[in-house]
Amino acid sequence: MSEPVRREHARSGPVVAVLPYDPVLDQVVLIRQFRIGAWAAGCDAAPWDIVAGICNDLEAVETAASRELEEETGCTALRIQPIGKFLTAPHVSSERLSLVCAQVSAFDGERHCGLPEEGEDILAVSFGFHAAFDLLGTGGLPLWAGMALQWLHSNREHLRDVWLRNA
Repeated sequence: MSEPVRREHARSGPVVAVLPYDPVLDQVVLIRQFRIGAWAAGCDAAPWDIVAGICNDLEAVETAASRELEEETGCTALRIQPIGKFLTAPHVSSERLSLVCAQVSAFDGERHCGLPEEGEDILAVSFGFHAAFDLLGTGGLPLWAGMALQWLHSNREHLRDVWLRNA
């Protein structure tokens, strides 16, 4: 064991991140908004991302996911499929992430969304699955967005089969 060391960490409550997916159109809805960490790292200050937000006190993951999805994309969650629970950066943060995929009805083009009272100015865009998956090669996606797209890539056919069969 080492001598005692003083450490700092970013304190954060539980968060949920949502990959909106339309199995009928085979489309994913991604968002862009200003991210201070991306800007400070010298990267694109508004990287493509998935919906995310803080879970309020004792709020169920599904409730938070549905709320954030509506606020950030204007889409309604028809079904929610858990992907997993993760520590986002345990070396610097207490943040715990619930990652989910939500069935939605995608829209054509783009929408401007977000809550002005929360300082949100969000661009939501529908992408074909392959175009969204190709964004992994750009190196600019947040980790949870990349994980969600990789998960969808591995589970897409099964998910489409289940969701479309039970429509």
